[in-house]
Amino acid sequence: MDYIQIVGTKGKGSTSTYIANILSSAGYKTGLFVSPHVRVPNERISINGRLISNRDLNRLMKDTVETGYFRQFFDTSLRYFAEKEVDIAVMEAGMGGRHDATTRLPVKELVITSIGMDHMGVLGDTIEKIAVEKVAAMRMNCSTVSAPQQDQVRKLIETTALYRKNDLSFVDEDALVIDKTGKFTYKGEGPFELRNATGKQYINACLAIEAVKVLAKEGYTIDENHIRKGLKKTVLPARQQYIKDSDILVDGAHNVDSLKYLYETLSGEYKGRRKVLICSSMKDKDVSFFDTMANDLFEHVFVSQMDYDRSFRAEELAELFTDKDKLTLCTGTEDAYKKAEAYRKGKEIMLVFTGSIYQAGEILDLLDIKE
Repeated sequence: MDYIQIVGTKGKGSTSTYIANILSSAGYKTGLFVSPHVRVPNERISINGRLISNRDLNRLMKDTVETGYFRQFFDTSLRYFAEKEVDIAVMEAGMGGRHDATTRLPVKELVITSIGMDHMGVLGDTIEKIAVEKVAAMRMNCSTVSAPQQDQVRKLIETTALYRKNDLSFVDEDALVIDKTGKFTYKGEGPFELRNATGKQYINACLAIEAVKVLAKEGYTIDENHIRKGLKKTVLPARQQYIKDSDILVDGAHNVDSLKYLYETLSGEYKGRRKVLICSSMKDKDVSFFDTMANDLFEHVFVSQMDYDRSFRAEELAELFTDKDKLTLCTGTEDAYKKAEAYRKGKEIMLVFTGSIYQAGEILDLLDIKE
């Protein structure tokens, strides 16, 4: 079994899923390990897009000797993929790189998504410190592909690649061309189509294309049609997911950088729309950008909370906002949804849920979204 490891701050799950779907479209039995899950734990482990069954998950989880939620699922994924004899497994790292469980694997390729500020209490309080932890996953004599990075991060990646004798390539943003229909070409190939065709998903898709091109050079049979099929069939829940029938956008953004990407989408693709924000967050996340978003984009804000010890209470989260007259405090996601629906009754107002992947899962459950 071959392994691909994905590290970074933003876009890991999306990029991992794009790569896995391209590989399965090319006929390879492909395992995928991602975290966190949006709605059910089974989402963390799948083969060719099919989630691990409850029976297999419970059986294998009982036998794990690992401690900690992430490591237990990681260990379970390895044993499940071995049982099912997958050809290649796409493994998304947790929060780091240097000490992450996935870094112990003998990978065929390392993929680095955009690196930004998150998990500062563990990884460090500057972009440079965080990047050092992520890039430490780079092995000797390996292939590495990276998303575009801030200058200081790119220099670190380039220096580490040189020292560890890696073949290194970066996504070329200038080679990405998006047409008015949302389809895109990359380095002259395409057009390709995304179901979540917003903002940085194009970069994540190009990173996946770069990753599979490396595999093709190393003997995998992957052509443009496999890439097209893999990208088009990828559904990414809670990644700027617009639900047209309900006029609701659901995004799991939970740090400043990802909230800024959401801001770009809302002020671009949805410019001119009336909008209200429904937000909640975990206490260890920096969602201070909520205030800028509220002032610039939203006519009202429903401040919510979740039933977790780590969740901000609505009263605590409300302290981030300067315009208190815009706020309505809510007891949970269902309460916030009902109040937001009552607020927009008879009006063309878009609801935007963001701040936590857990809240995203709760609203998707309430809406009974099948994909």
